[in-house]
Amino acid sequence: MLSEPLPVHPSHRHLQAAFYVARLLKPDGELRHALDRSYRSLATGALHDHRSLAEGERLLARAGLLAAQRHLVIPSDDLLAMSRLPVDTFVEALLFKILTDQREVWLAQMATTDEVRWELVPYDVATALASTFEDERERDAMLLAAARKVDLQVLQEFGDEGEQAVLDACRTHLRSSGMQHMLPDVAQVSLIDDTLGYDIASPDATGQRHRLEVKATSAPPGWVEFFISRNEATVAERDPRWSLVVTRREQDPTNGEPVMHVAGWLTHSDFATALPADPPLGGGHPRGRWASCRITISAQCLRPGLPLRKPDELG
Repeated sequence: MLSEPLPVHPSHRHLQAAFYVARLLKPDGELRHALDRSYRSLATGALHDHRSLAEGERLLARAGLLAAQRHLVIPSDDLLAMSRLPVDTFVEALLFKILTDQREVWLAQMATTDEVRWELVPYDVATALASTFEDERERDAMLLAAARKVDLQVLQEFGDEGEQAVLDACRTHLRSSGMQHMLPDVAQVSLIDDTLGYDIASPDATGQRHRLEVKATSAPPGWVEFFISRNEATVAERDPRWSLVVTRREQDPTNGEPVMHVAGWLTHSDFATALPADPPLGGGHPRGRWASCRITISAQCLRPGLPLRKPDELG
């Protein structure tokens, strides 16, 4: 194997070489010396020599698609599935995986728009895309799909952290009101079923139960952004005890470490006008129904704290 490091963003040649390597690997692995020998005899139409194929192997290893165990090189299940793809489709799938796994800032910045900002795209990525896709529209589609996948991955991680922050805040609310006996009633129902339309069920200090949907935002200061599903919006509209709690990650002033905290909450009426409407049926035209949308709203619309009341707030 070569010791010279691969570039951060692989070229089309590296991606294509990885395809030929994947085709050589058996499900239970390939002996190291046999694989090296295959690199020197494999017919690739003069596209790749043994050095190029070794680089393709290193790319697959860096992507987590194969591993070395003693004298064996073992492919992952994902790589075995990918190896059955045609070469062009394999190259596209591998490039997509690498771009989304690296989760670079420039890619995440494209998630909120339908336009590719090519000035943000590193030169080597643009070159690899140009070599992979003849049509610029196909390159745009790849980058936008990758950007949205990265955005969803980040939001999922933020969401898990945000739910924990709201759980902690609900428990703090009960403790500070002397209602420790209610702590077992704070429940993270999303762990059981994430299609209920809310994430956390919690009583407040008056005994009233609340259903809380948690949304973590990474929008710039002054703004809040989150995805909401049609099911969540439907529950929000009909359930008077439903609230949307927004969390945001900011630096802890005591130690400078990033920490997720509750930024405020919203009712359905606070964002209802931003929800899309289904087109009317009729006229022979196809009809679509919205399933999920991204809401952008001013942070000034947030109500402070949690929608939980203390006994002295009754009436």
